[in-house]
Amino acid sequence: MKWKQEFLWVKRNEQGVALRVEEKLPPGVPADQIYDEEQDGLISSSTEKFAIFASLNRYFELIQIIRPTLQQAEEAINMLCHLYGATDEDDLLIRGDPELFETYKQLKNEILMKVYE
Repeated sequence: MKWKQEFLWVKRNEQGVALRVEEKLPPGVPADQIYDEEQDGLISSSTEKFAIFASLNRYFELIQIIRPTLQQAEEAINMLCHLYGATDEDDLLIRGDPELFETYKQLKNEILMKVYE
């Protein structure tokens, strides 16, 4: 079980269930009990997630007006993967959540559809 800083410090078990919430990291917690998303190459803060969400929102607004390039669409798809906490599409598929992957595929198709219209 490891501590992870969210809005507060949260100790979660292997299933992700919060066992204890603290405003500050409790004193004496060993460094190996702190989970760091940056070690996994994932997004480390809710601010970054919000920035990605805002960028994707702007992208979807813009594609209503102009036709995006393939490079812009690929960047949007990459941001979508990062928003879901994955490094790429394969990583998202490995996670094994069929509902999440189905939502991802629908959004990816919507992103690509405007490129090829």
